[in-house]
Amino acid sequence: MPRPRAKLLPVAGALLSLGSSGLGEPGWAQPQWQPLAPSGAGSGVPSSPTGWSPVPPATDPALPGASWQPLPPGDPGSSAPPQWDPVPAGDPSLAPPAAPSPGASVPTSAAEAEAVLAGLLPSRADYLPLLRLGPLPTAWLLDESLAQLSFQQVSPGDGGAAGGSGNQNYGFRADVGLSRALLVSLTYTYADDPLFAPIPSRPSQPANYWNAAGASLRGRLAGGPNWQLAAEGALELFTVGSGCGGTVSCDGPGAPNIFNDSGQLVFTRNWVGALSLPLTWQASRQLQLSLVPAVSFLPDSQGAGQGGAGEFYGTTISLGLGASYRLGNQVQLFASGLLPFGPGTNAFDGDLVYSRVPILTAGANIAVNPRIGLEASITNGFGLSPATAILALPSAPTEPMLNARFTWNPGAMDSPSPRYSRRQASLALGGLSVNTALTPADGTTQLWLNGDSRGNLFGSAGYSVSNDFQFQLAAGVFNGIEPRNGFVNTYAGNGDINLRFGGKAMVFRPSKSLPLWAAGRISVGRNEDASSKQGYFFFETINTWEATPTLAFNLNPKLAWSGSGTSWGVGLGANLQLGASFQLIPEVNVVATDLGGTNGSNGSLALRWLASSSTTVDVYVSNAAGLYDLGQLLGNDQVRVGARLAFSF
Repeated sequence: MPRPRAKLLPVAGALLSLGSSGLGEPGWAQPQWQPLAPSGAGSGVPSSPTGWSPVPPATDPALPGASWQPLPPGDPGSSAPPQWDPVPAGDPSLAPPAAPSPGASVPTSAAEAEAVLAGLLPSRADYLPLLRLGPLPTAWLLDESLAQLSFQQVSPGDGGAAGGSGNQNYGFRADVGLSRALLVSLTYTYADDPLFAPIPSRPSQPANYWNAAGASLRGRLAGGPNWQLAAEGALELFTVGSGCGGTVSCDGPGAPNIFNDSGQLVFTRNWVGALSLPLTWQASRQLQLSLVPAVSFLPDSQGAGQGGAGEFYGTTISLGLGASYRLGNQVQLFASGLLPFGPGTNAFDGDLVYSRVPILTAGANIAVNPRIGLEASITNGFGLSPATAILALPSAPTEPMLNARFTWNPGAMDSPSPRYSRRQASLALGGLSVNTALTPADGTTQLWLNGDSRGNLFGSAGYSVSNDFQFQLAAGVFNGIEPRNGFVNTYAGNGDINLRFGGKAMVFRPSKSLPLWAAGRISVGRNEDASSKQGYFFFETINTWEATPTLAFNLNPKLAWSGSGTSWGVGLGANLQLGASFQLIPEVNVVATDLGGTNGSNGSLALRWLASSSTTVDVYVSNAAGLYDLGQLLGNDQVRVGARLAFSF
């Protein structure tokens, strides 16, 4: 199991003990001791431990001498510890340890010991096991000192009949180890888009709303060194709205539904559940196999009392098969299949015909470190909770979808501290429209405020939960983007509030063979204006090269993916140190697509003032539509003059 930080504190004590002893001499200069044969041994009389008394120090300081000697046997009923006597002089065990390497030193304080721990590289045992292979549970649990928080999104590659960014289902899960044999999980999922495939039998495309909130408990039943058997039960409140969702209020009359011909919404709340018996076998050091019989308890109809009951999924027995293959400590490939046997169903098509289809998933899990994990997979499974995991994409059960998941294990071991220089700490603030790969150290908070001459106004915040990962949140409004078209209006309408949430992970630090910092960043969010409510997924890879102590270059491929199209380009930037307090930051984004207009490519020039170790001010000119996400991939007919104020603490 991983090594929680609290469990590493004894190691810190051991490190300290290497550097000093109670007598102020090196640890190996102290007397060595071995157990005495207990008094009465071999006589049939219960042995009795002895007490101890000090021995006067030797008159010749060159002679080590023993510090203690045994007293005569005490009370036979005593529970004192075993007896000991000095190891004879000349015994090999008295030889001092090998001399430390040149420049090495042992910690002399708790703070120094903690610093040594912060520099340790995680081992294989520090990485948490996969609790799920896509929708399939495994038999693994978490140690009682650990928890795992995960954020997930599944969506098809285009909008389908729903338009926009398509059918998205968002999921949040919290797994907490209650003991070495019990794991409790809380789940919440949310989807509110119109159905993906056209529904010819309805006069307009029905809106669809799914919300599942509940809890599950997983307990170990049996196990050995290479296998585990567990049981998991879940209870959830599954809210179904047909004829409402997205911009169609579930409190109003709504639109046509899929359950009856009333032309009004159907809105129900259902108690649902699931039971499973995951069996996981460690077939080899790299390969794990899982077998999971399960049953999902879902309602078999919806709409009674709201225009007439219509068919729904019902109770379904299934068998899950899964495998994961570990490529080193940080990468695991996995695949799983859920095979439904009935009597219920788990899918329906555009003709509203219900059926049973396998739920297939294949993907990869990449651990940035034991604390942070990123996962991507291809699947036709739409449900993100234990009870709904058996369900395919509504109306298009075989449509492949991208499933992205982020996991955070707060109590797990972190990567070593990056030990930034002052220059590198300033690079970790990022650029403007071209990012840098360095992330602030664990526990660092950053705040930004940005405005420009054409009316853009944004604020953002970042918090590092690891030396290699920073959560990020941004909100604001775009204004003055010209030229305008349908794509721009959908995602960056004038005065529309935009919300973005995501994170930045550093995946590579400079080495002798490759002197680069490398990172990845993702964000999700949408235009919150009632005329849009459309979102996009933003992804970028970031590479930073410190060519000299005063000059760094950045290479930044990026894309904004949505059901309306995918805009992508490559950012190129530099950071030149001008004395102790100023930096010059030139940037250009070469945009390959014209969704925002033919002048998508853009450039910026900024002067950064390092006002203090915690405050910076950027003054810039740019023809980018904005500094955040999609704004980096949209050009502007007019130049903006702007400023950004940043705080770090």
